[in-house]
Amino acid sequence: MSSNKYLYVVQVSRQLSIDIINRFVKEGKQIHLLTGLVESNYAALDPSVQVTYLNKYDNRTAFKRLFTWGLFTFLSFFYILFRSKKNDLILVSTPPFLSFLGLFFNKIRKQNYHLIIWDLYPDVLVNFGVFKENSRIIKVWKNLNISSFNRSIHVFTLGRHISESIQKYCEKKPIIIPNWVNTDFVKPIEKTNNSFAIHHGLTNKLVVMYSGNLGITHNIESIVSAAEYLTHEKDIQFVIIGDGARRAGIEAMIKEKNLKNILLLPYQDKSILPFSLSSADIGVVTLGQGAENISVPSKTYYMLAAGSAIMALSSEQSELGLLIADYHCGKVFEKPTPQDLSAFIIQLSKDPELLKQFKLQSRKAALNFTPLNAGLYYQYICNK
Repeated sequence: MSSNKYLYVVQVSRQLSIDIINRFVKEGKQIHLLTGLVESNYAALDPSVQVTYLNKYDNRTAFKRLFTWGLFTFLSFFYILFRSKKNDLILVSTPPFLSFLGLFFNKIRKQNYHLIIWDLYPDVLVNFGVFKENSRIIKVWKNLNISSFNRSIHVFTLGRHISESIQKYCEKKPIIIPNWVNTDFVKPIEKTNNSFAIHHGLTNKLVVMYSGNLGITHNIESIVSAAEYLTHEKDIQFVIIGDGARRAGIEAMIKEKNLKNILLLPYQDKSILPFSLSSADIGVVTLGQGAENISVPSKTYYMLAAGSAIMALSSEQSELGLLIADYHCGKVFEKPTPQDLSAFIIQLSKDPELLKQFKLQSRKAALNFTPLNAGLYYQYICNK
């Protein structure tokens, strides 16, 4: 039997979480958000939602990342401890320790909980070499995953590969609900009517854009190297938007090589986002080696909605690679070299019909990944 009261716990509440919570409110459910930060773009959190703020996530260093994860989990534990056990817990995998809280409170007071696994830990940490597979902490963590995943009412995730990875911990089959984007908020805009494109002189350029986190697992250097190969192509402009651990290194590369064909910008305000994304003819999405089966880049869906051809730096068998193959909206580069990337960009610059076809297919794909997906969480959790 479903509850009428829910406690949704996630350290960073971005648009996906906001859409899910708003759907619960729309259906008349009481839902309380426990978080460190609320960050919306196309729709704000319903003002009737009670929000309790704990510490924010800090990803500037590995230590700060782990410390802020641990602190948020610790504070969440004591908050939940003094809340009614009649509240169903909806626990998101950021921070990844939250599933253990579900296990604990289910064991001591039979409290129901539901898990939303958008990134699979500790697999992420093992695949990127943070911990060794046979280390004690990983063995303990995996055993806790088996217990917490199996005792949950539902396990939700984003795609086929990550679902298969979860099943080594979980007897029940995870429920796959793909990511989404509001296709009315992000949509194709002609560059001649696009304030971002006009302001940055992009209206007569073929624009290759990366927009998102410049983190340690993102292969941004390949984009810079491709730009270096194409410095003689005056009609091609690279745009890199974002921040993160690699930004300083990228900035230094651009300066050292004197690359005038790269525009490096900070994160843009959410009001500018629809215009910045729709300036891209080619949208670059990266998925680091080792993350193919355990993560799906959310920026992909925004690039699709903007109608950009997708240049994916990833495995062809990743969730990202399968999406591009399914919708014929771009090309995947498993081992990207500057020569291969620049050749693809040149091909699209000289074949406007192929570029147009990719862009149309991207927009068509995006229409299958809309905020209606948020309602599926409500339907499953509330047995509707």
